[in-house]
Amino acid sequence: MRLLLALTLTAALAAGACGDGDQQSGSSSTAKAANAPGGLTVGGLDPPDDEGPAGPITEQPFVDLDGNDGTFARFAGKPLVVNFWASWCVPCVKEMPDFEAVYQEQGGQIGFVGVNVIDQVADARTMAERTGVTYPLVRDRSGALLRFVGGATMPTTALVDAEGNVVKVLNKALSAEELRTEMKVLG
Repeated sequence: MRLLLALTLTAALAAGACGDGDQQSGSSSTAKAANAPGGLTVGGLDPPDDEGPAGPITEQPFVDLDGNDGTFARFAGKPLVVNFWASWCVPCVKEMPDFEAVYQEQGGQIGFVGVNVIDQVADARTMAERTGVTYPLVRDRSGALLRFVGGATMPTTALVDAEGNVVKVLNKALSAEELRTEMKVLG
């Protein structure tokens, strides 16, 4: 069942790649995610169009790790960092402690949400525990949210202003220093 889910999502994402941290925003590549469900070989998407999302992220749906439905309206009113990740994506695992450190530094001034893609809930929880992440975590079961923000690889980070508009999408892994620099677009 897990392999079928992974193959379905991979097709829906047009084979979104797990970035190696050297990719630039909007680039595409082909990579084998060694720990991906079923050992999938995944390739890059076409770069996102320059227009970005069709509207604010606020009404986009998600399911939290407890199975509760929600929308990003819950985070409205302050800038937001939205990070897409999976436990089988090595760069995702590497960057999550850095994201947690920056989240802690922000003291609630900028919100953070981790969006798990493909994993089973147990795998997502295990990775969150292993990496020490305490910011809210939700799931994007179909990949629709990743597509909405223009994500082309794993990991992808979307920077969202206080009105819910996606102002920048980074299709690569980020260090804490890189994340701090990129977050300057949020004011």
